[in-house]
Amino acid sequence: MKELERKAKSNEDRELSRIQHFLCICAGVDKEVLKQCPTEWNKYTGIGATILFTGILASLSGGFALYTVFRNGDLSQIDVGALFPAFLFGILWGLIIFNLDRFIVSTFRKYESDTWWVKTGKELLQASPRIILAIIIAIVISKPIEIKIFESRLAEQIKKNEILSKKSNASEFDNIYGVSDKENRISNMDTTISKLQTELNTDPQNVKDLINNDLAQANNTLTRIKNTNNPKIENHRSNIRSIRNNQNNYRPITDENGNFIENRLTKEANDKIRDENNAIGTLNREIGNQQAEVNKINTQIVEARKKYREQKQQEIDNKKTEKTDEETRLKESRTKADEETKTANVTSERAFTNNFITQIEALGDLTGNDRTMWWASFMITLLFLTIEIAPILTKLITKRGPYDEILDRVEYETMVEQKEIISQKNSEINELLIKAEEAGKLKGETFIQSQKDKLDAELKNNKIILDKIASYQQEIALLHIENWYKTEKAKAESTIDKPKFVDIFWKQKDAIDSIEYCFRNGSLSDNELLYFENGHLSKGKWNFNVLNNEIKIDLLSNNVEYVIVEIKETSLKLKDKETNEILNFEKV
Repeated sequence: MKELERKAKSNEDRELSRIQHFLCICAGVDKEVLKQCPTEWNKYTGIGATILFTGILASLSGGFALYTVFRNGDLSQIDVGALFPAFLFGILWGLIIFNLDRFIVSTFRKYESDTWWVKTGKELLQASPRIILAIIIAIVISKPIEIKIFESRLAEQIKKNEILSKKSNASEFDNIYGVSDKENRISNMDTTISKLQTELNTDPQNVKDLINNDLAQANNTLTRIKNTNNPKIENHRSNIRSIRNNQNNYRPITDENGNFIENRLTKEANDKIRDENNAIGTLNREIGNQQAEVNKINTQIVEARKKYREQKQQEIDNKKTEKTDEETRLKESRTKADEETKTANVTSERAFTNNFITQIEALGDLTGNDRTMWWASFMITLLFLTIEIAPILTKLITKRGPYDEILDRVEYETMVEQKEIISQKNSEINELLIKAEEAGKLKGETFIQSQKDKLDAELKNNKIILDKIASYQQEIALLHIENWYKTEKAKAESTIDKPKFVDIFWKQKDAIDSIEYCFRNGSLSDNELLYFENGHLSKGKWNFNVLNNEIKIDLLSNNVEYVIVEIKETSLKLKDKETNEILNFEKV
């Protein structure tokens, strides 16, 4: 018993050191309560140190993150201009995290419960905002560190992304200016030209039909006739030779003195030779006629082949001309696409410099394609997450101690005291309300009567004013109705009159060609319009809007609206509503 009293007296005499005092302030504890619990000093000193070091680390990380945003050039080169804003932001960020951790830890309460999972659930629910915030902060703060760690790999990835961007630029502008489509069309034209060249050297079907059918049949017939007639011709020629060789077919010819001149064929022999020659001629004519038929078919084949090849050559020439035009357009499109691509590539080169956003994008590509890089990035983020939640985690894993008990008692006593004050104030207010209600009843009756008298007077005055307003409104309405009636009557009467420009030929002045109009009929819609241009007649329709003094003309698939600016006995002036062009006409 004496030993316990001695220890209690010793605890009362103990004081916090300056470092402990400072760290306890960092932990956000109540110093008066903590003095009563010397056994809790080390715990809250540790919690305060964790909060302090977390704030310092957050300050360094935040400053480095902002430095990577505002720096110029590589991280290996110090940018003095970016140091000052990064330094200020780092201090501000560290203070924010320090204050947030201090607030959350100081307001965190350890619960008493029969079941550990209920207690743990309540405590985790309290800590959930800080845990969520820690995840966000850890991701944000860890990225600059990851950028520095993976700097060499990121430079390579940024270069790859730049190359892909330039390829994308080239492909995009090729699509915009149709370079690929034009190249495909030229390739198709080359294929078509090659096909036409092949067709040019190949006979068409009609020529093949002539060769295989008509010419083959004619040649067969010619061969048959030759085979039939040639032996006959040779036989007739043999007969002629026999007649000429037979001396009996000759008779001597003498002169007037009876001297022998020569031997001549007799008339009978000559007749036989003539008959043989006639037979030979008939047979040769049969052969010649058939040969002429063959020659005719050959001529048809040559002409058909020539016509076909001329047609194919014309198609080839047209396709080559079309290809040349397309190549010219392709060259122009490629030039424009190359110019746009160069401009876009300059933008890409500026965009893919070694800046923070580009590095973040490259880091995402790198970790997305490489599992090892992803795990390295994840572990760095997890490390910062652990550091960020260290203060609240320290509070979570510590047991409920005397400090928590005393603090709960102090808070409860304060709450009860304040509730008693509130209850006392409520009683005083209720008494005042009762007294005010009694006084208000008397005052309210007097007030209601005065308000009623005032309202009756206002209603009487309002009735007089409303009656007067209604009377004036009736007079104004009658005047408007009268004016409307006169206007509409004038319009209705005017629509009955035929426009003054109808059934008259109007010649357009100052026109290069001879142009004349004649507005026929003069009804309200679908009137006939005669239009003469250099003596050539065209018909159309026209409509007259008497209210707006406008003409709508439907001529040669064109609809034009004109305003009648001036109409006289011998002249007419119209204005195009869209272009404001003035057309002057004179009566013919």
